[in-house]
Amino acid sequence: MSDFNRLNHFTKKSLNTMLLELKIFTNFLISVANKASHISRLLVGIASFLIVLSVNGTIANAQNALRDIPSTDPQVQMDRFQVADGFEVNLFASDPMVVKPIQMNWDAQGRLWVVSSTIYPHLRPGETANDKILVIEDTDRDGIADKSTVFAEGLFTPTGLLPGDGGVYVANSTEILHLKDTDGDGKADERTKILSGFGTGDTHHLIHTFRWGPDGLMYFNQSIYIYSHVETPWGIRRLEGGGVWQYNTKTKKLEVYAKGLINPWGLQFDKWGKSFLTDGAGREGINYAFPGATFVTAPGAERILSGLNPGQPKHSGLDIVSGAHMPEDWAGSLITNDFRANRVNRFVLEEQGSGFVSKQADDLLWTDHIGFRPVDILMGPDGAIYVADWYNPIIQHGEVDFFDSRRDQQHGRIWRITKKDSPLVKYPDLQNKTIPELLEALKSEENWERLQAKLILKNKDVQEVREAISKWLDALDPSNQEFEHHLMEGLWMHQAIGAVNVPLLEKLLTAKKPEARAAAIRVLVHWKEDIPETQSLLAKATKDSHATVRLEAVVGLQNFSTAEATIAALEALDQTMDVNLDFALWHTINTLSPVWLPKLLNDPGYFGNMDKTIFALNTVGDPKSTSLLAQMYSDNKVPEKYLELVREKLAKYGTKEDLTKIYQQAINPKSTDKESQLKDLELLYKAASERGLVPQHTSAQLRSLLSSNNEAVEIKALQLVGMWKKADLLDLILLKNQDSNEEVRQAAMEAMGKLDDADSQELLLNMAKTHKNESIRILAISQLVRTAPEKATDAAITLLSEKPSENGTRELFAAFLSSNNATTVLANSLSNTRIPTETAKTGRKTMQELLPVHRRTRAGAIQLKDALEASGGVLPPEKMPQQLSEREIYLLGIEVKTAGDPVKGEAIYRRASMMCQNCHGIGGAGGQLGPDLSSLGTSLPIDNIIKSILEPTESIKEGFELQKVTKNDGGIVMGYLINDGAREVVIRDMAGNENGIPKSQIKNVEKVPGSLMPAGITASLEKQEFINLVSYLSKLGSNGDFRVTNEKLVRRWKAAPDFKALSKIDGVSTWQNLLGKNISPMTKGLYSKVAGDLPLGDIPVITDNNGKKFSLVQFEVSILKAGEFSLKLTGVDQAKVWVSGKEISINNGTGATNLSVGKQWVNIVFDREKVASGSLKVLIEDGKANSSQSQIIVGN
Repeated sequence: MSDFNRLNHFTKKSLNTMLLELKIFTNFLISVANKASHISRLLVGIASFLIVLSVNGTIANAQNALRDIPSTDPQVQMDRFQVADGFEVNLFASDPMVVKPIQMNWDAQGRLWVVSSTIYPHLRPGETANDKILVIEDTDRDGIADKSTVFAEGLFTPTGLLPGDGGVYVANSTEILHLKDTDGDGKADERTKILSGFGTGDTHHLIHTFRWGPDGLMYFNQSIYIYSHVETPWGIRRLEGGGVWQYNTKTKKLEVYAKGLINPWGLQFDKWGKSFLTDGAGREGINYAFPGATFVTAPGAERILSGLNPGQPKHSGLDIVSGAHMPEDWAGSLITNDFRANRVNRFVLEEQGSGFVSKQADDLLWTDHIGFRPVDILMGPDGAIYVADWYNPIIQHGEVDFFDSRRDQQHGRIWRITKKDSPLVKYPDLQNKTIPELLEALKSEENWERLQAKLILKNKDVQEVREAISKWLDALDPSNQEFEHHLMEGLWMHQAIGAVNVPLLEKLLTAKKPEARAAAIRVLVHWKEDIPETQSLLAKATKDSHATVRLEAVVGLQNFSTAEATIAALEALDQTMDVNLDFALWHTINTLSPVWLPKLLNDPGYFGNMDKTIFALNTVGDPKSTSLLAQMYSDNKVPEKYLELVREKLAKYGTKEDLTKIYQQAINPKSTDKESQLKDLELLYKAASERGLVPQHTSAQLRSLLSSNNEAVEIKALQLVGMWKKADLLDLILLKNQDSNEEVRQAAMEAMGKLDDADSQELLLNMAKTHKNESIRILAISQLVRTAPEKATDAAITLLSEKPSENGTRELFAAFLSSNNATTVLANSLSNTRIPTETAKTGRKTMQELLPVHRRTRAGAIQLKDALEASGGVLPPEKMPQQLSEREIYLLGIEVKTAGDPVKGEAIYRRASMMCQNCHGIGGAGGQLGPDLSSLGTSLPIDNIIKSILEPTESIKEGFELQKVTKNDGGIVMGYLINDGAREVVIRDMAGNENGIPKSQIKNVEKVPGSLMPAGITASLEKQEFINLVSYLSKLGSNGDFRVTNEKLVRRWKAAPDFKALSKIDGVSTWQNLLGKNISPMTKGLYSKVAGDLPLGDIPVITDNNGKKFSLVQFEVSILKAGEFSLKLTGVDQAKVWVSGKEISINNGTGATNLSVGKQWVNIVFDREKVASGSLKVLIEDGKANSSQSQIIVGN
């Protein structure tokens, strides 16, 4: 082995042995130095350094200096960029010209204003804030900045800026300042506080992302932990949590434009004034917003909208492509930054109803340089795309220490992306143009030029501008395809200068283009105080042929507190509705309820239409409205499309009298609609279990349900018998306990357990002690635990002493671990008793897996742990130590880089025993209890990944704080807060289910320390397995097989676990009988690998009645636009595919069929005797002529 090969070999060895080999290696370096004199000084110097370390044993103290920090050389960074075909990138500006850019905006002179913060995320003790506003200029227009001016300094964590009105607006922590340069020296010398009172709960959630709208109004965002109470001349304005503000800089009027999202750092408007948002901590890509739009996390929200790209990464910054320099087919594309994965994404929108369908296109720019952190993006005056690169290997906020030494505080870049062989746009000299020339600029295809011309005109003499606009409008050419957009720019110009123009408005309200009509409606609402006919004009627009126009009209009508406005808004129901329209109409009708509800209660036929009546009643929580709904439901007057909504509302808010009406309908022996009957019984069960409400009923009626010869009905009836505590029906329960159907038997046992009477408890205790069937004994004990834990404990210890099965033991301990009291009771008894060692070990493992972190330090849990260990239930020594020092974590991280196998690590991550997929999604597919991990490797350093696994409670991601809901009846629900609405709190519980709990039933909601992720989850792994797992996690988001691509690949699946699950379908005895059947979603969930393929070994092999081996998997799609649905299968030959009863003929792996709008399940069956190994991959192919638009449903 050569000397230098030997050197390379050493560096690959585990650093755990480094101290032992230092002296040997030092001697080796000296020998190499003797052979290669030209490098002798360097090697001897290194040797000397290592001698010191070996003598003093201080290598651990040097670890921080050894951490991987990417090169800060911009050229090194640029060399690693990959740019979309036909584009190129150059460095526009870098440190020290620009440092730590957070947001940027252009001014009319073509100068780039940048807000810079070197103290982010937090001031160090004793440090003085000195953040800056920088003005970057390219004076010779060669695409490279050559001048940088500090316009202002001494700011405190500024997070937004916007040039305009003779200066620049700045977000300075809790306030908005307007800074001016009055003496022309390029530095601010006048500071005016515009607004204050914005929240300061978290530095990366402060008000930010300042933008001008095409209407001349100012818009900006705030994030989830900010609670703002701002005093204005128009009164106090409040926004709690995330959202978008709208501010009129002339009138000083501040309003909330939209609510919600977690950390929305992207905001932009298209050429027609439609607004879009991105979320730096969300999961849904592009979000379409309109006035009053409400998204996830908005406090008090009862309804929310979803983003357009479920499962897509978190984004920061947003702009819309326009202009002559960019490809023509890119016009209208949205560009945004996946800052975690070091990428700039592009999305293509297609109008769909009142909203849009968004499809991710190929990335514009990407790199594996982890310092590249694009946080803002803008089209420039020259037609190029400019990207603000915050430049930092650390981007996490709360997850990484504020003062982590790897946080970069001194670098930053602005990158410039241009299209090759395409002329750049000439910088227009807007500052020196006349008013007529500026008006001509409103015709430009460059968004930047139109906006800047408007901002200049906004500050000129109003009368002069009005007169010039009038002449300009008269001279417009009606044959120009952009004629109506030019008119709209003229209308916005009137709005910006505060001059109402009714004739122009009326012309646009009747324009040919629906985009123009919709935009004009928003201006109409803005001028509502000046135009008496506003309400009638909006009423007319609710009947428009285009959904977007109707949406704007419906939103506008909520400003008029009249019954007529309600009637007009409900006209929207006469045409096709969609998600956005439904939300907007719900919001408007809810807002106007004080004026229409009394009329409707007095006259249920007030609206003259049952669809409109039911829709309106569903928007309010008034008890009288709920009772009216119950009456209409029991009279079978509720339209089918509203049945589920009405049932849900009655279960949550119906009175005893309301529920009695439902009950009478459910027990009606004439009813032949078993599905409706089952749903009514479920409604009654929910009302009893969640609110303790029981309708008037008789035991005879329940007996008839229990004797219905319909297993599903009997199971629901048994649930009601138990919940309603009908002890007089114990004889029937005992009879059903002997039923041949396992599900009926279990329901009977659970009913008996809920009766709480002495006879039932005695019967349960007898079964718990003497029944021959172990599963029956365990079920009986589990029921006793809830009402009589002491009796249950005696039976449990008897059974535990008999060495039950491992699964049975787990179930038994799980029952006692369900409450603190039961855990303590079992612990007291076991403290004086010994059980078999293997049984005790299983109990100890169950504790480790199921007991939440915050309960492990309770006295009962500690006592139970000690008791089990006294019986030999000591957990095996940790194969992978779970308590590591900082030095050990660092050294382990080195091994991850040098010896980790991410392919093997992915297999470990996917093990069912690890339960990773139960809680985390990748590409949106998987559990929702924890953060999506798609770009974990590019956003979190390896040492922090290790810490997050070993100490999950020490690293809680925003939005994943554990909540404890205590109900009035003493019940407790633990989980994550999904929504805190006006009438209910929605919690995602530990099983991943979303539970809506009416606030009337809640005693208290509090955050509790800890994480749902259990500690010690990796203790059973070998050390190399742990290294491989971390290696896999550290690669997530990187190029190759560990990056979620923009291909539309199926990632979430359901699979048939056995033939029993399928044989219940009428006429099915063999797998061939399944073809074309409507199959309900199966219970077993599966998820594709990151690359999109599903290993066939993960899919259950099932056998039909003829002994034929096959597999059935399903995936769900939402068809947003009817048309041809195309897919491509790889990995399975001769598969049979069908959806909604339609077979999709597969030829050479591809197939297609026409599908209608709505959610649908696609079924795939294949012969396992022909396909035994490999992987299944399904790609949905959009973009063809007449193709459908679809979304693959993700989640768990």
